[in-house]
Amino acid sequence: MALTATDLFNDATTREIGGIGPDQVSAIVSDLVGVQQMLSAADPQINSLTDLHTHVIINQLNEEIATVELANSPTGTPILGTDLGQFVGRAINDIHRDIIDIAQGDPGVQAIFNPTPLPALNTPATPFLDNATQTTFVTQWIQDSNHLGQMATTIENNGFQGDIAGLVQQIQTFENSSNAFDQSQGGLWSARFWNEFRSDGTAGTAANALIDGLQTHNAGEVNAAVTQLSANASDVAGNNLMADGGSYASVVAAAQATAVTPNPDPTSPPTTTPPTTTPPTTTPPAGTPDPGTTSAGDGGNHLVADLIALLQGGGQNSAAAVVSDLQALVQAAGGGHTNNGLSALLGDLQTAAGPATQTTQPAPNAPASAPQTANNGADLSPGIDTGGHHFQNEMHHFHHMWG
Repeated sequence: MALTATDLFNDATTREIGGIGPDQVSAIVSDLVGVQQMLSAADPQINSLTDLHTHVIINQLNEEIATVELANSPTGTPILGTDLGQFVGRAINDIHRDIIDIAQGDPGVQAIFNPTPLPALNTPATPFLDNATQTTFVTQWIQDSNHLGQMATTIENNGFQGDIAGLVQQIQTFENSSNAFDQSQGGLWSARFWNEFRSDGTAGTAANALIDGLQTHNAGEVNAAVTQLSANASDVAGNNLMADGGSYASVVAAAQATAVTPNPDPTSPPTTTPPTTTPPTTTPPAGTPDPGTTSAGDGGNHLVADLIALLQGGGQNSAAAVVSDLQALVQAAGGGHTNNGLSALLGDLQTAAGPATQTTQPAPNAPASAPQTANNGADLSPGIDTGGHHFQNEMHHFHHMWG
């Protein structure tokens, strides 16, 4: 029967409890490499929080394997760029226990990897008292862990519209700074926390998942990474104390409560409001009829529309409307050549507007088969003149209106 990832990890656990002597290194490393390969094959893509937890385990195994390989090296030998000093054993213990805790806390992970828990510690781990530099870093790191996630969530909720490239740069800076700071500390601080801060640790794994989710528009991956970054920040806050002995709890609460939004998408065109232009105010010459009045100006305003209606087949009603418009203009004209011309045109129109037998006749270019009906408002075919021809002979009078 083939060994499972769980079997291999449990074997490594037994060997580590007995002490990592030189004769045990290769066997433990072989177990851990086998676990890493099996988990990578079983869960190649991050689409959920369970997937992300599995990948955190896969990446933390890089740290544990490197530490086990150099467990018997002289003190001061750098491991993944960090001098753990005399605390190499503490680093192995913390990573191995963290992997077990992650699996035991997620039933989804247990479906493919279910390591046996270690006995509880005799006394709970004492929170690490950070120095001033570490306090400043951890405070900012907690804020960034939450705020980067908030910005990513906003972009995701907007259909992945926003400055994704700009946010990716911020996440990369966060990951690189976190990894570099841990390397610079070394000793007990790195031995205890590098599986949280390093690129191969929880922070780096979640940050890379957040970047991938944003770039591929994978909402499941983004949501998992956001959740993991926030949870990791809370975990570190609970295991550390500020330089003055105070808790980081208020920092966590403030970071989670602050609404942070990403930068706008630089590729989107700017939103501009066109300038409002007011047409110039002009004063009409003296004597010009006011279009707002109901005398000559009113007749002049309606005349053009009524004439168009008449020439399009309006019949007697349209003719009467034109007569009314012209009467208003005659009354306001005040005599002279203009009045004589309007009066003559008015007389012609009044004659034409009188009762008459109206017939229909096809337009010159209308097809012979086109339906033709009387001017009763139903099925009037294009090109049929229904009354407008009465006024064709009067069109020569129009130039007198403005003469």
